[in-house]
Amino acid sequence: MLKVVGAAFFSAAVVAAGLSANAVHAVNTTAGVAVDSKSKSEGEIVVNDGDAKGPIKIVNAVNGCPVGGEAVAAWKAAEIPFARTHDLNLSHSYGAPYVIDIPWIFRDFDADENDPKNYDFVCTDALLQRIRDTGCEPFYRLGGAYESRLVKKYNIYPPKDFAKWARICEHVIAHYNEGWADGFRWNIRYWEIWNEPDLRTESKGEENGTFWRGSRGEFVRLFKTTLKHLKARYPHLKFGGPAVSGSFGWVDQFLAEFAKEDVPLDFFSWHGYCTEPKGYIRTAKAAREMLDRHGYVKTESINNEWNYIKGWDSWSRAYSMEVEKGRFNQKGAAFLAAAFCCWQDSAADMVMYYDARQPGMNALFDSVTGLPMRGYYPFLIWKDLRHLGTQVEATTKMKGLYVTAAKNEAGKLGIFIVRYSDDNNVVRPTRVTVRLGSDRSLAAAKLHLTDDVRIHTASYFEANADGSVDLVLRPCSFAFLELEDQSAVP
Repeated sequence: MLKVVGAAFFSAAVVAAGLSANAVHAVNTTAGVAVDSKSKSEGEIVVNDGDAKGPIKIVNAVNGCPVGGEAVAAWKAAEIPFARTHDLNLSHSYGAPYVIDIPWIFRDFDADENDPKNYDFVCTDALLQRIRDTGCEPFYRLGGAYESRLVKKYNIYPPKDFAKWARICEHVIAHYNEGWADGFRWNIRYWEIWNEPDLRTESKGEENGTFWRGSRGEFVRLFKTTLKHLKARYPHLKFGGPAVSGSFGWVDQFLAEFAKEDVPLDFFSWHGYCTEPKGYIRTAKAAREMLDRHGYVKTESINNEWNYIKGWDSWSRAYSMEVEKGRFNQKGAAFLAAAFCCWQDSAADMVMYYDARQPGMNALFDSVTGLPMRGYYPFLIWKDLRHLGTQVEATTKMKGLYVTAAKNEAGKLGIFIVRYSDDNNVVRPTRVTVRLGSDRSLAAAKLHLTDDVRIHTASYFEANADGSVDLVLRPCSFAFLELEDQSAVP
């Protein structure tokens, strides 16, 4: 039976937000090559909807903040759970440079840290309120700004007094969570100490890092001092870091020391950029093993920067930006979607995409209009999976396919299927069969497709006699199948 899914099945959240979706396309083609409607399936996905694996994770958090208008509505529709505040001081659209960073909130380090008059919270108040207005919770990065391209560095040197720096951070938290200095009671839970203190220290020397112009030993003392002080003052909040950019060896050396001294570490944050999403599973495993080895078995492992990066030389960097938000945005969107599936199956506890700033490395929103691009729709789909709540087993042996499936207690099922390859020579569409391991049929399922032609488009598929369905997937594409109930049995 040929089944057509109409516009009425579009996400209610998208419609409510006033976001548009493309009309239905009846033909699957790519690079001028059509797929024969009678061609055989080249792979299979089996969803065992009775085999619960655990909760759907928060892998749809971000770095950034919407500028306004359409982006605000889209953030609300996708229900983005957390927004890390790092790098928000790089754009005037967010109040740069007077936001987030300790040196801009408390500008005279020699002043009395107990006097509210010595703090300037105005621009940061407005920025955090904008994040909260979307329903999103800030993930606050304490530290200094990105100064890589400046000839002179200003705010990334070790503070003159580590204990005082920790007390300044204490007052920042008091402003946002306890109402101190005409503040708020927002209960911001996550507070991260610094960003990438290891970046370029190995290649250029310890005192020439991008985010930390001090020795490794000095950073370890600052990190330890601040963790102990803040956790003693706010035992109910979560403190961690240090958002390392490279290998875990830089952290592994001092975690043993921390463990001996019972230094609290609620979360360990780390970064990773690549072109193959399955690499994140291996890296997350290594992070978890390192923490467990030192006795930090309850410490959350959080990757809070990741994206598609071909390389850091000028050509590779330019090509990566084209993938993220330029001519090859469908590839960036498929990478993002495939990474979501890999993060779900990894040892990471929470993940934050870098980034959702409109002028940044952003596959979600157009820099000029703020309107959603293809990379936004994995976030919209993941919201639906998180509402379903429980991951169920979904397997495939076909190379280049990724899948995550979830259900709720009533039996509603969602299946997120991604086709991704970093090889631009992969241009041929492929036919994939999707079947359930139970007696349920997918004949009544709703389908949305995103590829180089469609954007979250309600689309056609054929239901087979055994209740399975065949999907034709173009290169770098993703599909979302939704089955409402358990009543449809062939």
